[in-house]
Amino acid sequence: MGKYEEDYKRLLDDRDLTAAAHNREDAAGDLDNFNEEMAADFAVGTPVVPADRREDRYVEKPERAETDTGGRALGWIALVFALASWFIWPVLLGATAAVLGFIAFRQGARALGGWSMAIGIIALALNLVIVPFYYAVT
Repeated sequence: MGKYEEDYKRLLDDRDLTAAAHNREDAAGDLDNFNEEMAADFAVGTPVVPADRREDRYVEKPERAETDTGGRALGWIALVFALASWFIWPVLLGATAAVLGFIAFRQGARALGGWSMAIGIIALALNLVIVPFYYAVT
């Protein structure tokens, strides 16, 4: 063992001896130290995650793959709505693209969702701002 492990083991032994002496003095059953912190026991040499779960950490789970695929598909659909909102029904399709883009963003397709929200909101805002100016001028 290295120097640090020996120091740590000695520290734990001293703590256990102190706790045992303290418990003998408090024979009345005082529970002052009932909720003591246990982090020091797991600091060196003890795996925090059980060994059987550590092996599955890097295995891709089918649930995660389905979520990513669902978000990506929804992101593409939202992007199609956003692009179509520049040509037809900007209020309806722009708002729909923004909502679908937000859902896709939350499901993991961050780039597609972000672009869909931005393009849809810009189309919606331009329609709500520029169209009234056009009718006011003509």
